[in-house]
Amino acid sequence: MNMPLDELIIELILQDLKHNQLISGLDRLNLDAGYCHFLGIMDLIQKLMGIPDDLIDEFSGTYMTAMHRSLGFPISRSGEELRQLAMECYENLKETLKT
Repeated sequence: MNMPLDELIIELILQDLKHNQLISGLDRLNLDAGYCHFLGIMDLIQKLMGIPDDLIDEFSGTYMTAMHRSLGFPISRSGEELRQLAMECYENLKETLKT
């Protein structure tokens, strides 16, 4: 299956949002999920999008804002309720490249 790059990036963001929800949920239950389960998806997306080093701080801030916002969404098996947030995050990340 061939997937356009933008769809792949959105899907990666969606999976990271879902992972963030789960890790944060475990932490709230005092199950100490910690952050040892770092997947490195943000770094991969940075490379896929060709984000230059001088924009890493802005890129990271935009990405982490979406991660924080994901905590306000219900946790579900599919994570589909996060798709709009993932698409919005991707659009905001593309704006980073225009600055």
